[in-house]
Amino acid sequence: MKTGNDFFSTDSEGSSRTEMRRQKRSAGHRVRNTVLVVVSVIAAGSLIAGMVVLLARSGGGPKVPDVVGATYDEAREKAESADLTIDVDPMQDTSSEYGGLIVEEQDPKPGTKAYEGDVIVVRLNGLRDSPEYIIDQENGASSVPEPEPPVEGDVQPAPAETAITPAVPAGRSVCIDPGHSVNCPGSEIDPATGLNVADNGGAAGELQAMWELAQKVKARLETAGYTVRLTKESQNSYASLRTRADVGNTCQVMVRLHYDTNLHAILHPGEGQFKRNGSSVVYVDANVARASAELAQAMFPSLQTVGVTGIRNDCGGTSNNTGSAFVGSVLSRVPVVLIENDPAMVRNNPGGQDRVADAILSGINVYFQTH
Repeated sequence: MKTGNDFFSTDSEGSSRTEMRRQKRSAGHRVRNTVLVVVSVIAAGSLIAGMVVLLARSGGGPKVPDVVGATYDEAREKAESADLTIDVDPMQDTSSEYGGLIVEEQDPKPGTKAYEGDVIVVRLNGLRDSPEYIIDQENGASSVPEPEPPVEGDVQPAPAETAITPAVPAGRSVCIDPGHSVNCPGSEIDPATGLNVADNGGAAGELQAMWELAQKVKARLETAGYTVRLTKESQNSYASLRTRADVGNTCQVMVRLHYDTNLHAILHPGEGQFKRNGSSVVYVDANVARASAELAQAMFPSLQTVGVTGIRNDCGGTSNNTGSAFVGSVLSRVPVVLIENDPAMVRNNPGGQDRVADAILSGINVYFQTH
């Protein structure tokens, strides 16, 4: 049974207990404050570390140096001093000495943000195109002889009727990839392959011209009965090379649109393996390589009428290639070609764009007549 002493105490005992409670509260406050200080220090440290990493990635990494006008050897030294590497355009023949030749073009452009080990691809003045991967305009030209002039008094036959293009079989789909983007990162690593899939801004005027051309090609293909997908939603929207390939892989064929002041060709990926600064080897399937070559062959005759002078394998190397290649084509799982148009034909030239769009439609029709 509880007595009164179990519930009440004397004044001295009450004061003592009050003091003990005060001391316990004070000790608890000190512990709590210490914990808060430690947590704040840890949080501040994490924030500072994150900011350091962000600054390092956004502004502290190497910038692509300007190597145009330098010799190849000088350009290589500049690249190496920025922890970058350098390669000659795979479409040029490097079987002869070229260290003293002058760089006339570079990609990426000077000042572009980059990461250690990224590649600067240069084109050298005086280095001839690789004979191994080009069908020269003379060899590729039609062998049909010019018609002889009519003899006076001869009866001329009536002109032949225009052939009717066969209807497109149902279900045919084409991806059109208008080249380049804006707001491009210096590097964008594909998790699956380790390849740099960042896009770039392209040559002056190329972004707009290729978007305009893509709209004309799309309209013609849809009128002809094809299902068409574009790899980006607007002229200025960004799409990585991985995104472009993924969109292309939902269609039966992919046509990539670009232009180049020196190279006017239709290019297809060659069978082989690629590991340019990648974490794993990426293979181009033999069937994709073969079908891409067939697509290029089918499209070349019509494109030849609008300034395209040859067909090339774009890998620029052997079947064990580790050199430069068009990553957007390497990642394709469907037949794919990249057309390097003549800028004079498609830049600020609506009539020229119409002619090129007609040629692309004609070439795709030829391909699907046998595939």
